[in-house]
Amino acid sequence: MRAGRRVEIRAASAAVAPALALLELAGSAVAAPAPAYSAPGPARAVRADAVQGREPPAPPHAAAAMRMAREAQRAFEHVRRRNFPRGPLVNPQCGEGIGRFCLVEGWDDDDWEAVPEVPEVAAERLALIAVLDSAARLVPGDEWLTGQRVAYRLEAGRADEALALLDVCHMEGSWCEALAGFVHHESGRYAEAEAAFERALGRMTEEERCGWTEPGPVLDRRSEHLARRVRAAIQADAASPWGLPWGDDLTEITLRFGWPAGWERARHRIVGVRTDEVVWSHRLPGAQRFTVSRLGTAEEGPLWKLDEADARTSWAPVFGEVLELPHQVAGFRRDGRRRVVAAFAWPDSLPTCDLESGLFLADAHGVTASRTGRGGGPLAIAEPRAAAAVTLVGVEARCEGQPGAARARIPLAAGHPLLSDILLLHAGGASPSTLAGALARARGDRAARAGETLAVYWEWYGSPSPAALEVTLSLAREGKGFWRRALEWSGLAGSDTEQTGIRWLEAANPGAEGRTVELRLPLLDEGRYRLTLHVLSPAHGEAESGAEIEIVAAPPPAAARRSGTVGAGPRLVPGPTHSTQGADP
Repeated sequence: MRAGRRVEIRAASAAVAPALALLELAGSAVAAPAPAYSAPGPARAVRADAVQGREPPAPPHAAAAMRMAREAQRAFEHVRRRNFPRGPLVNPQCGEGIGRFCLVEGWDDDDWEAVPEVPEVAAERLALIAVLDSAARLVPGDEWLTGQRVAYRLEAGRADEALALLDVCHMEGSWCEALAGFVHHESGRYAEAEAAFERALGRMTEEERCGWTEPGPVLDRRSEHLARRVRAAIQADAASPWGLPWGDDLTEITLRFGWPAGWERARHRIVGVRTDEVVWSHRLPGAQRFTVSRLGTAEEGPLWKLDEADARTSWAPVFGEVLELPHQVAGFRRDGRRRVVAAFAWPDSLPTCDLESGLFLADAHGVTASRTGRGGGPLAIAEPRAAAAVTLVGVEARCEGQPGAARARIPLAAGHPLLSDILLLHAGGASPSTLAGALARARGDRAARAGETLAVYWEWYGSPSPAALEVTLSLAREGKGFWRRALEWSGLAGSDTEQTGIRWLEAANPGAEGRTVELRLPLLDEGRYRLTLHVLSPAHGEAESGAEIEIVAAPPPAAARRSGTVGAGPRLVPGPTHSTQGADP
């Protein structure tokens, strides 16, 4: 959609500035901080850190102050609405009705371009903030005023001032903490948002907490969902950009799709030549649409469906479109719990930047543990002792202070109690015998070149036994195409290049012992392969662990000849196997 045509309408300052003047006159007995804003007319604002909760008791004219504040807020929304850019004449087909609103068929906004806000609207917003601040001096601790002061500061790009205001917010209940979570989330500080929302939920009654956290029309993206709850609560008793009173339909739309990134005014044909004006709201381009399909364990299939045409909800994070993050995840046993480790590779298509990363564990009810870091290094976290089994792992990375983000969501199987998962390492140097040493050499993903040498790290947790372990490491092609299977069946192509393996004996030493084996991949065809580790113990029986790897193009022929792999058959060549007990963290 092309950018709409702009029709500028000067702000009706007569509705805002006089209200501020009257409020300042009424509150002249209250010491006023120094002005902080420049606004049209006589409008002047108080500082963002005006003390709330420590103000004197509200004077008799508090009701008049609240009435003027609400009138100023309605006047601003009228000015904002009249300055929406004009779109073309539309006659949309309604894909889904939600109360008074319609989700238009083909509502994808990926080609929509926002039109910058006109200076008059920005100036009137500052004048409104001044009115709200002055009213708050006369009516300290009012939830509606506090919510509006925070929301409009965010719109004005003054998140730090909103947080300063909330630092001295001392209202009873959960509203101050909920607003803090809202500000942090809208600013892209998700860890701080989660912490603030947790404090807010802890201060709610059980009924309030259920109302805020029930899935309703959405699920997942917990911080985003709670931020949308706060936005709906702020707007519930205030004028809206749509020019309609807030209702359950707008609450549902906000919870499902978030606050719009912009609006347009358009003419809607009703009958014949008769038209009516409608407000058309837009979401941010690149929003991820998804529908939650189920709750359950990792073995039952996908937890959600992405980018469905009739998706129930969407989210466009402030850091832009989220790409798939190349990664590998593995679990190791420590003190009766799994220690989950993750390594990742920043996508080449994203800019080089300072990275923030995170590793998250979740069960069917939500996140149970998290660990954040900086840079591109691996992350590790232990399962909580008193939580249900982890069924999902999230690995995320994003640029600090600029667009660019990628993530992966991986179902986590229970695994074998005596055998760890497989962790792929860069080959070369001393083979690590501890998890800490292995993480220092962990590959960022499970992709490898045909003919490349890589290392595999694993751990065995069986009790001491004089008998050796029989270990087999095999590599098999996954998902052969129809023609490949037909050629193999006819004898025109062999299957030996699609499956191969090695077998050796290992001493069954005690304790969470790390073992590393280096192997050179044969010159395989590109595609997905299953790397399987099978251990046979005379004392404990069989155990198996595996990982899917992606074989990519082999090195150029010259490089291959130097490495001595040209003409090599389909074989895995193990390097020395190191089996020393590891004193691991």
